[in-house]
Amino acid sequence: MNRLSLTAAALLGIASILPAAAQSSITLYGVVDVSVESVKGTDTLTRISSGNLNTSRLGFKGIEDLGSGLTAKFVLESAISADTGANGGGSARFWDRAAWVGLGSGFGELRLGRIDSALGLTADKIGTQAYDDLRLAGTRAANNYRRIDNTVTYILPASLFSGLTGQLQYSTGAVGYASTGAVSATTAGTESTAKAGRAWSANLGYTVGPFAAEAAYLVSRDENSVQAGNQKAKAGIVLASWDFGVVKATGYYSGESQLGGANRLAVWGLKFGIPVTPAFVLTPGYSRSTGTTLAGGDDDKVNIFSLKGVYSVSKRTAIYVWFDHISNGDAATKGIVTTAAGENGRGLALGVRHAF
Repeated sequence: MNRLSLTAAALLGIASILPAAAQSSITLYGVVDVSVESVKGTDTLTRISSGNLNTSRLGFKGIEDLGSGLTAKFVLESAISADTGANGGGSARFWDRAAWVGLGSGFGELRLGRIDSALGLTADKIGTQAYDDLRLAGTRAANNYRRIDNTVTYILPASLFSGLTGQLQYSTGAVGYASTGAVSATTAGTESTAKAGRAWSANLGYTVGPFAAEAAYLVSRDENSVQAGNQKAKAGIVLASWDFGVVKATGYYSGESQLGGANRLAVWGLKFGIPVTPAFVLTPGYSRSTGTTLAGGDDDKVNIFSLKGVYSVSKRTAIYVWFDHISNGDAATKGIVTTAAGENGRGLALGVRHAF
């Protein structure tokens, strides 16, 4: 009888918390993106690659209604190399794309952890994948600070002003560059007593009808703790687009200081999204970069011509083709694969992306 009473009490206890449990939800989601590539730099090779259109990933996200308009949220997200099955973050981190928890209300949202940087989110509207010019040029927005460690992020409420979006961000250890001075996208961030790597970032966007504009800026206190002198990094990006229906035109500019040099890396470009059919969008683009090497001068300019086509088979599945031609100045070495100074590069990818 005692066992029966205990069992009944346990069942009643579980039933009493079921309504509270119904207020929260956890979602498993992901993307698998694999393509066949033919790429040329110093050498020409054919290979299978992951994440050319969208990064392959696996993630968990959850939300709980705490009442009185307050919600709790979390996201854990890891990149996957779908061509090999390896974790995209390498040995240094597992949840390399996102690992944060937050609280939201009518006053906005506060998030803590590893998250998209304000600069990186704006750059992602232009594109930060392997074939995108911001990535090829080596910008901080697409490479070193696409995401950022150790952050406190405040997101403006949607109700503040119609069409306005924005966020403010502070990191106690961004680690855009590793302590050795080498660029690293996978080194786990740790706070420094010397305050190296502390960063501030913000973005602000506005959309009204067919017009959209956005700007973002980032300042890192001392991103290279080995190189002598003040290694403060500054990077910004601005974009504007207009959807004419038959074509969506987007213009953008990215500018940043060069680490340890007087040069300035600058990228400007244009993209045109053309909906050939409701399911097929063709996107030609052109960009020009200067300051891609510390040598400076006219010899480090890079011109990139691109053409991307995406056919949506369904809401979750798309087939795509993407072609890039990279024209390097005499001192420039940009490319999808290793390219000698002044040598042109190209890339052609045909792939499938499925989201779940």
